[in-house]
Amino acid sequence: MSRSVCDSGLCHKERDPALADFIGPGIDTKFDDILQTLGRIGQKNAKPVVDSIRRWRRTQNEPVSPDIMRLHVGQSPASTRGGRTLDTPLLLNERKSLAAIYIMCRALIAVMQSLSKDALSESMGYSLEETTFDQFRKPDLKLLSQSANHRTNAELYATLLGHLATHR
Repeated sequence: MSRSVCDSGLCHKERDPALADFIGPGIDTKFDDILQTLGRIGQKNAKPVVDSIRRWRRTQNEPVSPDIMRLHVGQSPASTRGGRTLDTPLLLNERKSLAAIYIMCRALIAVMQSLSKDALSESMGYSLEETTFDQFRKPDLKLLSQSANHRTNAELYATLLGHLATHR
């Protein structure tokens, strides 16, 4: 996403639900079980599992559907804060992107935790490292300071890097 909600002056920490409160470890046991299952499948099929997780993340770039947009606008008690109209599509798409990153990181961490030391091929390990390190090369300090979800995702990327380091 080229422009973020915070860049447009619409970053409201109190309005963004904390991802960890809804899909964090221990919150939804079925989701946690799915992640553990991915990890077990990854023990014997690391490349297809990792590729599937990353492919799923890339498919999440579609904008939030108009139906969800209408539902959100219809249920929102106020569409302004401090006299400014919120850019609902931008806000919802930003939240969707952050949630997809959060889920992808949790899934990749679950897979990395279950892999043996030599389970990653050189090319897959390099690709994962590059993608993950890209998140740290040019951090958006403003977003990190204003958004708990951005910080949470940065911490998950760091955890993922730690697990990659044990394999490479």
